[in-house]
Amino acid sequence: MPRIPTRLIVEAYQHDALLPLLLRECRTLDSAKHELRWLREHALRVKSEATPHFSRTLLRTMCVARSKGIPLQYILGDQPFGDLDIKCTRGVLIPRQETETITYHAAKLILDKLSKDGGGGIDKNRPLRIIDLCTGTGCIPLLLHSLLSPHFPKITITGIDISTVAIGLARENRERNVRLGLLSKRALTDVNFQHGNVLEYADHTSALNKVFQDVRVPPSPHLDLGCDVIISNPPYISPQDYRNGTTSRSVRMFEPKLALVPPEESSTPLLGERNFQIEDLFYYHIAAIIAKCMVRLTVLECGSRLQAMRVATLCRNILQKRSETSGATISVWSVTGVDTHPYAVLIQMSLNNKGPCQGQQR
Repeated sequence: MPRIPTRLIVEAYQHDALLPLLLRECRTLDSAKHELRWLREHALRVKSEATPHFSRTLLRTMCVARSKGIPLQYILGDQPFGDLDIKCTRGVLIPRQETETITYHAAKLILDKLSKDGGGGIDKNRPLRIIDLCTGTGCIPLLLHSLLSPHFPKITITGIDISTVAIGLARENRERNVRLGLLSKRALTDVNFQHGNVLEYADHTSALNKVFQDVRVPPSPHLDLGCDVIISNPPYISPQDYRNGTTSRSVRMFEPKLALVPPEESSTPLLGERNFQIEDLFYYHIAAIIAKCMVRLTVLECGSRLQAMRVATLCRNILQKRSETSGATISVWSVTGVDTHPYAVLIQMSLNNKGPCQGQQR
């Protein structure tokens, strides 16, 4: 990481003596000013009337912590996600703005494709069924419920994660946002979080039965495991990018590697697959789930356009092995239009009374 110019440090000090501390992570004066404002507002909120100088002392303590690379969200304790307030704690991945954008896009697709009566829409006599794999803080299921529950009289959303710490925090975020009035009380029964790991099985059939055994969704004549939508922001950083400086110091030091990098030992049986990359491991398993469940809509966050194109090809190849899913429409959607920023792979299948319709892939 390049050194901060002395001129910039002096300029920062002239504005506020705490700004040089924040420059170590922020790298620009404008960014440091924004973070100082957020930290100051937080310090004032927790200020004790009995100790009027406590807010400044706390502010300096937080700035020192930030200078050591501790993510701002862990210091402040929360992160906005849509209209929600998501609690953040160490051991669980911090929600990103790109994930928020993808969640909004997923909600739009669901409303466009699944909210209509007939023509592929959801039968109003049963719930819309959504599963979020690698749920983390629970931000995706909770925001989806906020966006979709006004349009669906019945909805069931289940978040699944291997981390018991993440599951506990997700449940806490559900209660927290209901308590704050940011989620309807329906969320307490509509949104559930369960422990599961899609990577621990070699046989996909037994894997699905195990992973989804606690998912409280009713069966469907079309969907083997009763799922309309799968959405996921899985670990997608390669071990090389995690180690070589591409991943920021703050992320490497303080956010859980489990939520960032797929386990290398789990990739061993797949290394002989054509063009297989270790960072695509989760998508390989999720594609098998999609084929098994006959999922109507799947939304997968990827780290870049290059990865999204690989994942789209991987999913297409796996789905083509099942004649029932050969009509799946697969596309790549950009969050920002920048190739190195997150993208989403979208997989859509149309179902009628006789099974899935045939469509054209792209």
